[in-house]
Amino acid sequence: MKASLEKVPQRVGVSWRLKQIVDREKDFSRHYHNKEFELMLHRNFHSRCHIGHYHGELEPLSMILIAPNTPHAIQAIETNNNEDFETIVIWFKQDWIANMMFSCHELRKIDVLLKRAQKGLLFNQQAANDVAIIVDDIVTANYDSIELLSQLLKIFAILCKDKTSKTLQSHHIDNEIITRNHKEKIERICNFIEKHYAEPLTLADIANNLCTSESTVHRLFEQHFNESFIQYLKKLRLNHAAEALMSSSDPISHIAEHVGYRNQANFNRQFRQYKGMTPREYRRTYKLNAKV
Repeated sequence: MKASLEKVPQRVGVSWRLKQIVDREKDFSRHYHNKEFELMLHRNFHSRCHIGHYHGELEPLSMILIAPNTPHAIQAIETNNNEDFETIVIWFKQDWIANMMFSCHELRKIDVLLKRAQKGLLFNQQAANDVAIIVDDIVTANYDSIELLSQLLKIFAILCKDKTSKTLQSHHIDNEIITRNHKEKIERICNFIEKHYAEPLTLADIANNLCTSESTVHRLFEQHFNESFIQYLKKLRLNHAAEALMSSSDPISHIAEHVGYRNQANFNRQFRQYKGMTPREYRRTYKLNAKV
């Protein structure tokens, strides 16, 4: 089965991403990321993992670190006591962590971890449980970006301390399923949307820019972004708005218009649905007030 390139939407002002996924059913989706490491923590269900050429079963509490360009998929078998399938995913970019390690001697030991992750790295139950505690705290707490980064460093420390972690593949094989042309097409989509997100952008605009059909662009979003074009565009606009709310004193109406919303009531409603608070509450909570 071919693996699709899955893009990880980048939140403005944040260098890494955490997502909690809770489902009644878990679809089998073989994919890879060309820039990000992926740390997957699974709870409440037995599963079969497919990482590169490795295939094996996982316990209900399991944690795996996967390197960029490694095709992978998790196939759920059964849950404990009919609980929902729960997966916590942490993504961080390869070049970002490389720059961190270059600048901070304290982080150099992570390099060994990341090299082993080229073959897929399975951690022990204690490490998985320790990371789960931190993740639960992140999900429930109202941390700012610096506090969130400190939690990620704690997670890295736990991963490095696990001396019983084991590699899953016997050797690493670079994923060559998607051609260079295909990758470039996806990058062109991202760059085009980033440049024009504040405009009344449509699927047809992207298709015209790529000289292809709307159905092809729609399929690319479903396969490689794991969400629709409308969802991707909305999140990008709202993340830019969130950054502006933190870093400027511009009126909320101006920020809404600047990121592409002509109706402030619609902006307020979508922002609250996405961020869990109104734009005014978000600014009050996260406003950067540092004085020089």
